[in-house]
Amino acid sequence: MDIGKEGHSLALKRLWNTGDGVDVVLTLGHEDGILTLVYEVAELELRRMVTHANGPVWTDSCVELFIQGRGEEYSNFEFSASGAFLAAHGRGRAGRVFYDEEARRHVHDSVTILENNNHLSRWRLEARLDLIALKIIDSVPCTVRLNAYKCGDGLRKPHFLSLFPIDVPEPDFHRPEFFQSVNLV
Repeated sequence: MDIGKEGHSLALKRLWNTGDGVDVVLTLGHEDGILTLVYEVAELELRRMVTHANGPVWTDSCVELFIQGRGEEYSNFEFSASGAFLAAHGRGRAGRVFYDEEARRHVHDSVTILENNNHLSRWRLEARLDLIALKIIDSVPCTVRLNAYKCGDGLRKPHFLSLFPIDVPEPDFHRPEFFQSVNLV
C-alpha cells in the first residue's frame, strides 16, 4: 500500500469477538517525513480518565499506531480521547522506553468530541508524527511496517480492533510479526 499526501482511508476490524457497536476509520497520509493520522471513532461508551503523558491511555477510549522503520525496534503511539498520549519504543513488549520530552515535541495531536450521549459517542483524533525527527526513518520515500488499533481496556465492554489481523488467541497489540508493509511516497 502506498501512502502519500492525498491520504488513504481504511476501516479497522474487530478482534477477539469484541467491538460490537464500535466503528473506526483511519485515514493515513504522508508528506516529507510527516505521517498524518485521522481516526474517526464511533463507540457506545466514551472514557477519558487519563490526563498525563505516558499514562495508561489504553484503559480509556484509545487509538494507537505501532510503527517499525529502520532496525528491529518499533514505536508505539497511543492516544486517549482525553488528549493524553503515550509514546515509547523498543524491540518488544518488555523493556519499552518512553520518548523523552524533546522527542515528544515531534508528535502533535488534537481530539474533537463530535457527539457524546447515552446511545453513541463519536470523536476524532488528528495526529502528526515527524518520523525523521523521531528517528523512525532516515528519509523518504521508504517502506515502514505498521499496524493501527482501537482499544478500551477499562470500558464496561472492553474492545479491540486493528487495521491488520493479529492471529493470537488473546488481545496483544505488541506483535510486530503482524505489522504490514506500507510505502511512504
